[in-house]
Amino acid sequence: MELRQLKYFYMTAEKKSFSEAARVLYISQSTLSQQIKQLEDELGCPLFKRDSHKVILTECGERLVPLAKNTLYDADQCKSQLSEIKNMMTGVLNIGVTNTFCNIFSHTMKEFLVAYKGIKLNVFYGSTCTLIDLLRKHEIDFALAYKSGQYEDEVDSYELFRTELCVIARNDHPLCQNKALTLKDIAQYPVALPAKTVQGRKTIDKVLKETGIKLRVRIELNEVNFLLELIEDSKLITILPYSTIERHKSLKAIPLDIPNKEFQGCVHILKDTYRKQSAQVFVQMLRESPIVRLLKDD
Repeated sequence: MELRQLKYFYMTAEKKSFSEAARVLYISQSTLSQQIKQLEDELGCPLFKRDSHKVILTECGERLVPLAKNTLYDADQCKSQLSEIKNMMTGVLNIGVTNTFCNIFSHTMKEFLVAYKGIKLNVFYGSTCTLIDLLRKHEIDFALAYKSGQYEDEVDSYELFRTELCVIARNDHPLCQNKALTLKDIAQYPVALPAKTVQGRKTIDKVLKETGIKLRVRIELNEVNFLLELIEDSKLITILPYSTIERHKSLKAIPLDIPNKEFQGCVHILKDTYRKQSAQVFVQMLRESPIVRLLKDD
């Protein structure tokens, strides 16, 4: 049994198509079929049920999927660790980032690409739930997101900074004259809210439900940079963590007087997994970045 055969099998199982798996693997479909047939002959059982329309895993195939995935992951980790022992900063670093973290992340990403030209970065944007799922699958090395108490049993979270929910408005908005605001204070103004998948939205919705206050919501967006651009170009206001506007000088953050408004910006790593040297270097650069230092000082 060869790692290559396990890789071909796993990709075919993922794509549920010989033609699609062959395309992703950059091999011919005949080569893929031949390698999987050799694997089936060695194991003594069929792994797929084949017909003209679809590919279905057999019982043996279903059992092999997690075993193949773990074996391929272990082989990849073996290669990474041996490379790093030789002090070779090469390879691939997979990072998950929530939308509310993108401005903080982008500065370090650019610096890292300049400093470590031998490392390829794969960056995945998504909700905290999506990123934790990618950690579980070993598809990312770490995630940058605000802390959630839901995943403490399986994830180690290391604090980078603390921030809090604020009302975000353009500098010339009438609300910017206030030192602090409540949800009742902003109820008469048109609002652009982050989508329900964006961190902080659950806190907002909970307070709105408890108080019975209704906001004049004109639009909801799950892309924070676009949301902030919209606030810059209009009289709309929004509610986001203070940390999101560090690069937006035309915007002001006014403290919002609601409970549970504080958030911890963290690096999240799956428990009991190998930590790549490149990941440790990236996180250290992030800790020392001007934006994170400023947030810590605040």
